[in-house]
Amino acid sequence: MAVPCTLSRGISLYETNSFKVPNQRIAIFSLGCKLNQAEGEAMRHLCAQSGYDLVPFGGEADVYVINTCTVTSEADREGRRLARQARRRAPVGAQVIVAGCSAQANSERMRIPEVDLLLGNAEKMCLPEHLGKPARRGECPPGGDGPLPEIRVASIQERSQMDVFPLPYFEGRTRAYLKVQDGCNFSCTFCATTLARGPSRSLDAGECLEHAQRLTEGGHKEIVLTGIHLGAYGRDLKPRRTLSQLLERMLGMGELGRVRLSSVEPGEVTRELVRVTRWGAFGKKEDGPYLCRHFHIPVQSGDDCILRAMGRNYTADRCARRFSELASALPGVCLGADFIVGFPGESERAFERSLEWVREAPIAYLHVFPYSPRENTLAASLEGRLHGTEVKRRVRALQELGRRKWAAFAASQAGAEAEVLFEGRRDDGLLSGLTDNYVRVMAVGPDEWIGELVPMRLEPGAGSGGRAPIEARGEVLSGVAAR
Repeated sequence: MAVPCTLSRGISLYETNSFKVPNQRIAIFSLGCKLNQAEGEAMRHLCAQSGYDLVPFGGEADVYVINTCTVTSEADREGRRLARQARRRAPVGAQVIVAGCSAQANSERMRIPEVDLLLGNAEKMCLPEHLGKPARRGECPPGGDGPLPEIRVASIQERSQMDVFPLPYFEGRTRAYLKVQDGCNFSCTFCATTLARGPSRSLDAGECLEHAQRLTEGGHKEIVLTGIHLGAYGRDLKPRRTLSQLLERMLGMGELGRVRLSSVEPGEVTRELVRVTRWGAFGKKEDGPYLCRHFHIPVQSGDDCILRAMGRNYTADRCARRFSELASALPGVCLGADFIVGFPGESERAFERSLEWVREAPIAYLHVFPYSPRENTLAASLEGRLHGTEVKRRVRALQELGRRKWAAFAASQAGAEAEVLFEGRRDDGLLSGLTDNYVRVMAVGPDEWIGELVPMRLEPGAGSGGRAPIEARGEVLSGVAAR
């Protein structure tokens, strides 16, 4: 078994029953990526096991925990905003705790008087024990608004094993996120992930299967494999393993529904991964679990000079070939991508190359981010920073192109048949769900379909969302039961 999170006293995630408390109310809110959502769910289960009553974050609680994200400066600001918001509604004596990536990478910036305690990424996974130790707030700084929170953030750079917790179910979600990897060994010049997450670490394949089995028994028909650097899965294990090998083993679990990958780096979309995905998407569907025809790939730029400045290990042309190979091997595959706009030194021509790359690639949707300087990263010291107005213009241009790409992809799926995992019912009474290739489908149907994989024939006619866009994907389709 992989060693779970352990504090200096040797207390692990599996021993939290020793921290039983009176019925205190705790509210936990997670920002950011799917991995952070999975860890937030683990924190909720740990606290419930220790006797805390879980309550909504928007209500009154005795403890508020913000599980933060530091991928951008805006994410840090959102963490501080939520902490201040929690303090305003907190009853006398309540605690406000900031935990996770922002606390780990930017503890001084998150040290605001509204907060009682900062917990790093390892410490948050032992939340009940830390709640059992009163926070020792520091002195009020000159001119400050109050005493500052205690910081409990240990170095994460030497960690060699993952902090894990086997979730029995994922509260409030039909799709369950399964954390199989953490950390990153890359040195991208714009990214603070290595500061917040430490080196790449993988969960043993046997434990991955056990956790997937438990989530399936909890009623989940789709498992989403998550990690900070998912494509690096298994490189640190002995003997060395690969993501493709893990997928093959999961496809042998007959009781699973379907498996989705969260995000894979361009250089790690190997021919072996494509082969396994093709076999898993088409060869297994009739007799057991299958892989979703969906890849989300952080391309970041279509210009080689910018990619080199970012510290990325591929060229735009190589990345384009990977997209073409996926589209050729997997009919109907949905290919999404991250792009960063306004990186220092990005000329107008460099941005045009990104636009050209997206126009020509078989891409379905985009997530577009304005460049955000992160403290202690190399890119933060680079010259050639663009004016905010120009960055916003470029973001809008790329987003508009992404919307057109998605509209074309959604239209191409009309007439197809696919299994839809229905997630819930909208205010207008329609059921809403996702196909394996990430198309949002609205349908008329019974409540019994919620949480189930239902064969549907996809038809146009749902309009461009009718509601706020779903991530970067506004176009949706209607569904009619296929049988």
